[in-house]
Amino acid sequence: MSGFRKHGRKLTRCAVHLSSDHIGEVFAETRDISETGVFINCKDLLQGLCVGDKLEAKLYSECDHIFHACMRVIRLTDEGVGLAFD
Repeated sequence: MSGFRKHGRKLTRCAVHLSSDHIGEVFAETRDISETGVFINCKDLLQGLCVGDKLEAKLYSECDHIFHACMRVIRLTDEGVGLAFD
């Protein structure tokens, strides 16, 4: 499937805080990241989300830098959720 992607993924584990009216607040971890989005390992998110839902995200780097972004759900799998930067 990676041959179909416009942007390469980098396996990156970092803490992420997600929030929305649908899910409340959830702390999870990224599996990978690209220029256009992230994949979050969190099976618990699947119950409260639909493709197209918008979330607020705070990604925490190893050096305590916080990146804040508005994100949109683009994919739901058995392992977690794919989010695109909005």
